[in-house]
Amino acid sequence: MSKATEVTKTETVITYEAIPQLPGINPNLRTYVEQEIFPRYSKFFSHGIHHIHRVIADALMLAEYYHKDFNITYAAAACHDLGLKVNRAEHERASGEIIAADKNLLQFFSPAELQVVREAAEDHRGSRKTPPRSFYGRMISDADRDFDLATNAWRSLATSVKNYPELATCDEQFELCYEYLSRRITDGKHFNLWTNNPTLIKRRDKFERGFLDRDYCHTIYTEAYNRMKEDGTLKKILTYYEDF
Repeated sequence: MSKATEVTKTETVITYEAIPQLPGINPNLRTYVEQEIFPRYSKFFSHGIHHIHRVIADALMLAEYYHKDFNITYAAAACHDLGLKVNRAEHERASGEIIAADKNLLQFFSPAELQVVREAAEDHRGSRKTPPRSFYGRMISDADRDFDLATNAWRSLATSVKNYPELATCDEQFELCYEYLSRRITDGKHFNLWTNNPTLIKRRDKFERGFLDRDYCHTIYTEAYNRMKEDGTLKKILTYYEDF
């Protein structure tokens, strides 16, 4: 479906260029998203374009697997984190409001379809306890999961540092991240997946083996924190990047 591009020795992201030109995606919609939506992530870090590209890739994989509309899936995935410039606590709702206010999207969707796009973005949060309102919401929520421990480490740390800058050490930030993510493990002893897609289940199982080994997980987080501190990323998270 897509190929990973190596960024560091331990971290990989999926580039947008690796996403194929799938049948069913309106090329005019794609142009609009690339020119008008993607630039809004330029000052986001943990939810920046690298993250959006990966969510798009996984969401389109799910849409292909479950025979869902590519345009709705693509738009929802592309827009789902726009609200993080507003705040973190209700960013999914803010993303939905941004989608609803974007009248240009009505070039590509009926009002009813745009409502589905909006609801899928609003329902994407991984910590939600009730099912998304549509299957599109389930796909976007599942595509939003970082089932790669190295990627999860730097994204979680960046979010934590932005929102809790008073925690001055790696260990303090790790404890907060680990406790927060652990709350997402369900009674079934797994991180929840709404679609139960077999590809994502395989990724989740591998991720859980690393995450639940707390010492190993701490090592991965420490490596990410030290790298971000050394290259100045931690400072930029506080002084430059806008996503919470």
